[in-house]
Amino acid sequence: MDTQEHRYKIKETFNNAAEGYDKPALRFFSAAAEHLANSMKFSGNEHVLDVATGTGLVALACAKQLNTGHVTAIDLSDGMLAKAKAKAQEQKLTNLDFLCLNMEVSNFTADSFDAVCCGFGIFFLPDMEAGFKTIAKHVRPGGAIGISSFTGAVMEPLSQKFIERILTYGVAMPSLSWKRLDSVDKTHMLYQSTGLERLHTQTYQVGYYLAGFEEWWDILWYSGFRGLLSQLSSFDLTHFRQAHQEEIELLIEEQGIWMNVEILISVGYKPL
Repeated sequence: MDTQEHRYKIKETFNNAAEGYDKPALRFFSAAAEHLANSMKFSGNEHVLDVATGTGLVALACAKQLNTGHVTAIDLSDGMLAKAKAKAQEQKLTNLDFLCLNMEVSNFTADSFDAVCCGFGIFFLPDMEAGFKTIAKHVRPGGAIGISSFTGAVMEPLSQKFIERILTYGVAMPSLSWKRLDSVDKTHMLYQSTGLERLHTQTYQVGYYLAGFEEWWDILWYSGFRGLLSQLSSFDLTHFRQAHQEEIELLIEEQGIWMNVEILISVGYKPL
C-alpha cells in the first residue's frame, strides 16, 4: 500500500467511526487526553498544535488550561473535525481552531508553536520517524512535544479474540499500528532519533469494566477496528458478530467485562 492509499484508508476509517467515537464505551480516550494535557505543564499562554486531533479530546483539554493561549488542531478526517468543532461550541471554548490537514505536510512555518500534542496518532504515520521529525520542526527551541500511545497488552484478551476470529473470514490484516510504540523503549528511540531531550514517560491504567458485549461492539465499530469490520459482507458481519458475542460473554465477571487499557504518556523537549 503506497502512502497516499494509506492516508485514504485512515481517513475513510475515521470518517466512518466519527459518529460514535465519543460514546461512553470509548471513554478511555477522554481520560488519556486529560493525562496528556496535564503532562504538558502549560503556563497558560502557549500556542499549541494538536496533531491528529480526532474529535478534539486533547485539543479541548489543552484549551481549558490556556487562559491566554491558543490551540490549532488538525486532522485528516473532516467527519472527526465536525464533531470536534461542535464540542468546542457546546463548551463555549473560543481559543482554538480546527483545520483539515495532513500532519506530515501541513504548511506551518518552523518554530511557530510553543508545544505540540498528539493523542494516539503518531503510530499511524507510514514513515513514523520522518513524520515525527516534520512535526517537531513546528516547535520552537525549548518547546514540549507530548504523545500518547498504548502498551502491548491493550484491550487484551478482548482484542486478541476479535483478531483471531476475524482472520477466519479472510480479512486482510495490516500490522497493528499501535504496536510500533507500545513500550517505553520504542518511544524513547523515536524521541532520540528526532534529537529531543529531557524525555519522560509515565504509564497510566485507564481501563474499566464494560457493561456487556454491546459496549465492546461500540469500541470495535467506532474506532480503528472499523477498518477490519468494513471488509466483511453484511451476511458475514452478522454471523461474525453473533459468534464473537458468544466468546466475549464468557469473560463476564460480577462487575462486567474488564477491558485493560494501559497507556504511555511521553513528553520531550526540543533543544534550545
